[in-house]
Amino acid sequence: MPLVPLATYKTPRRAAAGRTHQVVNMVAPVGGLNLRDPISAMAPTDALVMDNMIPRPGGLELRGGYKQHCAVTGTPGSLFSYVGTNNTTTKLFAAIGGDIIDVSTSTASVSQAATGSTDDLWYTAQFSTGADMFLLAVSPSAGYWTYSTTSGWVKRTPTSLPANPKTVVAWKRRLWFTCENDANVYYMNTVDTITGTVTALPMGAQLRSGGYVACGINWTMDAGESIDDYLVFIGTQGDVVVWQGTDPTGASTFGIKGVWYVGPVPTKGAFWTPMGGDVMIVSQAGVAMLSAIVRGTFDAIAQNSPASKILPALRPLVALYKATAQWQVIPVASSNILIIKPPKTPEGWINYVMDMATGSWCRFTGIPSDCMTVVDGKLYSAGPSFVYESLGGTTDNQTVAGAAGNQMEGDVLSAFNAYGSPANLKKWSMVRPSFISSSAPSVKLQINTQYNLNTVDGTPGFSSEAASSWDAGVWGVATWFGAYNTYEAWAGSAAMGYIGALRMRVRGAPATTFTSYVSMFDVGGVM
Repeated sequence: MPLVPLATYKTPRRAAAGRTHQVVNMVAPVGGLNLRDPISAMAPTDALVMDNMIPRPGGLELRGGYKQHCAVTGTPGSLFSYVGTNNTTTKLFAAIGGDIIDVSTSTASVSQAATGSTDDLWYTAQFSTGADMFLLAVSPSAGYWTYSTTSGWVKRTPTSLPANPKTVVAWKRRLWFTCENDANVYYMNTVDTITGTVTALPMGAQLRSGGYVACGINWTMDAGESIDDYLVFIGTQGDVVVWQGTDPTGASTFGIKGVWYVGPVPTKGAFWTPMGGDVMIVSQAGVAMLSAIVRGTFDAIAQNSPASKILPALRPLVALYKATAQWQVIPVASSNILIIKPPKTPEGWINYVMDMATGSWCRFTGIPSDCMTVVDGKLYSAGPSFVYESLGGTTDNQTVAGAAGNQMEGDVLSAFNAYGSPANLKKWSMVRPSFISSSAPSVKLQINTQYNLNTVDGTPGFSSEAASSWDAGVWGVATWFGAYNTYEAWAGSAAMGYIGALRMRVRGAPATTFTSYVSMFDVGGVM
């Protein structure tokens, strides 16, 4: 609008009353969930509660919903995939009731019946022999199986391999197996083969804390001389044994690099994952990077632990559910997140999620996730009666036919803040949150004072807007939807105390981003 000159006052102006309230702008708590630091000394960019809101560099992003992908009979114990050299051969499998079910499409079919698995817990890896690409699958109660598009599912019985293999890893063109309750590891005598004869390599002397070998890991690192692949075995009680070389049949070509300690690890599921040029390991001592363990700098509470802020919640879970199915650590590159998936607890499915750009944490709640996997960049999870595409829906429990389910709901409690005057009483009156979204979100909020963690009563009412089509919608009536806009509005929140924190529930479209909020309050005296 054009500027216009101010009119001259014809009568004397009354003295303006002094403003007693203060207005402070705060960024969204992009530092993420912090359960480590004292509640009275927490950074204002951290949060005490952060559910279903991903701490991105630009704000807190509401996660996507989960939608039904395929109906199944029962509850899958494992999800895993096969990706061949031709993208048309990609398969998604679920292990249910001793069978392996093909759930690549919305119609489930039995791919391999009666595997013998009693708990449906499978560990898988892919391996190419040059002649074909194979999915290798092992389960302690079902043995060792392979799958390829040319041969289908085949049970393999390598000579001298025990009947209860637990994990399999390919290292320098050779397969290595660990077995349930076994301190030995077993390697294939011939390279580039998926069956034949295996040889046992005793590992008991290296397991100083006892237990058995939980898993094998192929770790590529630069040791200062050159980049090399190291073979790592982790014992159930936390011993980390690193080997280097080429051919395990000779002492001159294969030897031990060292033994370190990381703390007892979960025995059901994959408690580790490659992460860049490193390996992340979840143990009872915390979350460690393999490079920090080998350098001797691992400290779960120090900043070199990527999950130090959530350890007060994660450590008890590992201790209590160490032998419960199933733990998983899953990077999801398409969403730029990493998920630590504990077993289901009496509180339900709760997954700890790290944004890969910020290193900040939040929780995903409500997504059925007895097991998870990633296929073609999409995250899949499973619960009773369904395999779901997680984060791929516009609502939670969206049906196979596309019918909407429940709205996603984020829950945030920011760090408590004295706003520069810890000794002065304050009276909050209003809060104005700001969002970037494709449609207006709905919120319910309040100011919590004096370290009160109370939640917001009720839930926000949100109705997603239906997009109108060009040349079909009626001009002046149709709702045009899809472009991202900024949404903000004042909301009342009467509270009084010396310190305050924003508690807010949000419902909206996927990727709705909470960027900042303005807090209005009056400052009083010391008493």
